[in-house]
Amino acid sequence: MAPIIKQMIGMVVLVILITGCGMGSSAEEETAEPIEVQFGHTLSINSPWQEGAEHFAEIVEEETDGKYEVNIFPSGQIASGNQRKAIEMLRQGSYDVDITSSLVWSSFDEQLNITAMPWLLTSWEEAQETIDGKGGEMLLDILEGNGVTPASIGITGFRQMLNNEHQIETPEDLENLDMRIPNTPVYFDIYNHYGANALDMDFTEAFAGIQQGAIDGMEAVEEVVLTGSFYEILDYMSVNNYSIDFFFLSFSNDFYDQLPEEDKQIFLEAGREATEYITDYSAEANVEALEELKNELDVYEASEEEIAAFKDSALPIYDMYRNDFSAELRDAFNYPD
Repeated sequence: MAPIIKQMIGMVVLVILITGCGMGSSAEEETAEPIEVQFGHTLSINSPWQEGAEHFAEIVEEETDGKYEVNIFPSGQIASGNQRKAIEMLRQGSYDVDITSSLVWSSFDEQLNITAMPWLLTSWEEAQETIDGKGGEMLLDILEGNGVTPASIGITGFRQMLNNEHQIETPEDLENLDMRIPNTPVYFDIYNHYGANALDMDFTEAFAGIQQGAIDGMEAVEEVVLTGSFYEILDYMSVNNYSIDFFFLSFSNDFYDQLPEEDKQIFLEAGREATEYITDYSAEANVEALEELKNELDVYEASEEEIAAFKDSALPIYDMYRNDFSAELRDAFNYPD
């Protein structure tokens, strides 16, 4: 065979081999299984947190061309409703992404108790301005020091008081009520200060506790009262905005640290967008929920003067916790002198 023919055959074979390898590589990429990401939160499938988690999943899956598949576990499924245990599992790397109230996180770091102080921030606008500025930056730094990678902080809403005994119009009306609260030190002190019996109970157990008469009432944001159907087992709701509920969206360090740099940015941005989505959704959902709850409950909306009276009566609690917070953190949250 002439040398030129041999060279031509060799080139054809080489091209076929190269093309074949390329096709094999492409096929492997197309058939590669997506990397599963576990996302947990404690609210229901009808909540803004669930909507935000789904929004997060859509962004991640779209921006990575399906490289990751986000599996969402609502209603406290990750740790059977135990919110503190869920945070411990996140820190241990047992799952990957989490949304949890700042109130629950405060049991891990006393500095986060500032988010639970009564009537500290009195409007949605004031709260948003605080977390968009130095206050939010400091909270994220605190969370990062507690073994996770925080993406962002958002607002779930103002927490209101509910019970089956009578309407709460003045601080004295809280006396002797058995109230379910989150496991947050400040909340124990608030309710005990007013003569109520503050009881720690997992959120997922609150419905049964009220239904069975083990407790008189609870506190929660309007949207949670509605989507959790708590109006079916409660009679009175006092809208006095006694505490604002922030939430953190964060990653386990084990998960985040092993991500390629490009993917880290995608996950962080998805977290920030999801947080903004939840905050905007919650603002609207709470307003709508309150209007619906007025048809289901005896709703009392406190006046500005009544809220001011509640805040004045809470000053001993501010004095009790003052030294837990740095001067810089107190200034960022307009802490009373």
